[in-house]
Amino acid sequence: MKTVVFALYAEGRTDERFLPIIIRRTVQNILIRHGELPVNVAEPTVLKLKKSKPSARAECILKAAEQASGYHALIVHADADDRMADRAMKERIQPGFDLVLKQKDKNKVCRQLAPIIPIRMTEAWMLTDIKALQDVIGTDLDARKMGVPEKSKAVESLSDPKQTLQEAVRNALANRPRRRGRISLASLYEPLAEQIRLACLESVSAYGQFTADLTNMLTALHLVKVKDSL
Repeated sequence: MKTVVFALYAEGRTDERFLPIIIRRTVQNILIRHGELPVNVAEPTVLKLKKSKPSARAECILKAAEQASGYHALIVHADADDRMADRAMKERIQPGFDLVLKQKDKNKVCRQLAPIIPIRMTEAWMLTDIKALQDVIGTDLDARKMGVPEKSKAVESLSDPKQTLQEAVRNALANRPRRRGRISLASLYEPLAEQIRLACLESVSAYGQFTADLTNMLTALHLVKVKDSL
């Protein structure tokens, strides 16, 4: 059975905990829907690069592509600082992609590239599935009492999803016995990534765009066959 291995270049440590699992599950879901042959999907490898100035981000993406040489694809993450992903793509990702594609020696870089750009920040995606959030935190409070959006697509309207997530945890802890202990925000990223229903994520525009980009990439890799181009 063929194994697909992706690399991920993410902006922050918490992104590195959450996104690899989401990427792996999304690839698996696309392959189930459109794949023609059984394929094993490995957990994406998180690339570690030294932090640099924003002006050097394109060079960092090039270095990531060099590290990802031999991988099937490289996913590059950037959070959108407003409600549209276009600016983040244009300013923080596309210059790096252009630099990679200009490299003459194709064997030294991974040329299969895809962006992943959550609106505002990754934490917005963590709020899309209230049931998963309840299960991971350990509460039966509803969305309103937790202080989170009732509809998945509404998460992209939040000005500070991380603060909303923190408040949800505080509200949940205030309504449970003290003996059950505290919950750190850092402990939520991996279990939520595993438990969030992809159907909930699919109502979020940024995730829909990522799925479309990923499907096109898998098509280019001849791993899926989609009749209508996404």
